[in-house]
Amino acid sequence: MVNILLQSVVALLAAGLGVSALAGVGPVRELGLRRRLVRWPWGVLVTLSGVGLLVGNRVPFVTFFAASLLVLTLVPVLVASVVRRPSAGARGPVALLGLAAAAVGLGVLQPLGLKVLLLPHPDDLPYDPVAASRVVSTFDDGMWFEGIEQGPDGTLYLAESTGEDYARGDKSDVEAQVIARATDGSQRSFFTLPTGSTAGVMAVADDGTLYLSVTGGLQGLWQVDATGEGRLLAPLPDDSFPNGVTLSQDGRTAYVADSALGTVWRVDTASGETERAYEGDVLRARRFVALPPGANGIHLVGEHAYVTNSDSGELLRFTIDSRGDLHDPEVLVRGVPADDFAVDEDGTIYLTTHIYNTVVRVTPDGRRSVVADERQDVTGATDCVLVTGPDGTRTLYVVTDGGALATGDQDAAGTLVALDLRS
Repeated sequence: MVNILLQSVVALLAAGLGVSALAGVGPVRELGLRRRLVRWPWGVLVTLSGVGLLVGNRVPFVTFFAASLLVLTLVPVLVASVVRRPSAGARGPVALLGLAAAAVGLGVLQPLGLKVLLLPHPDDLPYDPVAASRVVSTFDDGMWFEGIEQGPDGTLYLAESTGEDYARGDKSDVEAQVIARATDGSQRSFFTLPTGSTAGVMAVADDGTLYLSVTGGLQGLWQVDATGEGRLLAPLPDDSFPNGVTLSQDGRTAYVADSALGTVWRVDTASGETERAYEGDVLRARRFVALPPGANGIHLVGEHAYVTNSDSGELLRFTIDSRGDLHDPEVLVRGVPADDFAVDEDGTIYLTTHIYNTVVRVTPDGRRSVVADERQDVTGATDCVLVTGPDGTRTLYVVTDGGALATGDQDAAGTLVALDLRS
């Protein structure tokens, strides 16, 4: 609210200054802008900047560009006015200096536009679509999905959130739940989080206990038993971003990928005791300018832990020591800004790319291809899980946010999509 108020004030001041320049009145006379040929274009640019900042209160993507335009328009005139040392007084230069400083502050506070410009560029990969696809379920407007996992009885669990302001990261009105989809296709609400918390990624133990990463209020790793009763098992720091979750083979340890702190947390599933299993720059996003998170999806494969770094576009493999710590990261895949992923028995990896609207397959020999995109309805693909049917068929179930994050459309509807993996 404070940022919106500040932005509105700066926007109105800029628009007022621009209009006064067009009219040839006010402090612009002290700035040496007396000729219409100079004053009018300058006034138009300043006015447009002010209007852009007002629009930016509703569409934060615009704020950075409007603030940058305002600074670029004000600074040359400010410098020229100081060099000339106008005899009429310092009111004009001081006003320009204050406005320019405020515009710089707004650009720093709301750099979304810059982050979008600097998004990692995925490699151009061949398109090799799956045999068939279908939309299993489309949900209500505003419902978006971050995680999917299969329980021991075949139930699919879908982590859903509604009401988040994506552009500002405001979770105060979020309502989140885990939906259970039975093998017969029926769906029910399995577990509901307190208001203000966002449901993240899940792992399910052999006894049906579900582990869920949560951001916002009561942030950390939640434990939900087979009856749907949940508790905060392991609180994590306020500046953390718990994201991907996976379990050790014996179910005694949960690993949580922290997108903000470049960390993988190790959590004792009995006591909730938490330690850092790894921390390092290979799991961090670029400071200030990164829009995608750092460490994101995590899965254990044999004696290794696989972790995606969405901002660097890498899938990393770590060795796991006897204590459960991660060591010696090596890059398995480059050029794919992945969210979460699934690993098949033969080592084939399926990576969801969220805002890039694709599912990428990486074969054991390193060949990469796009197996699904918007043509298969995976718009905003966030997570996936491999399921083997009673007849041996292999299906990759993908959940999406319906494009909500990429477009800023808070009314976008998330989906559950089935990709047939027949060769």
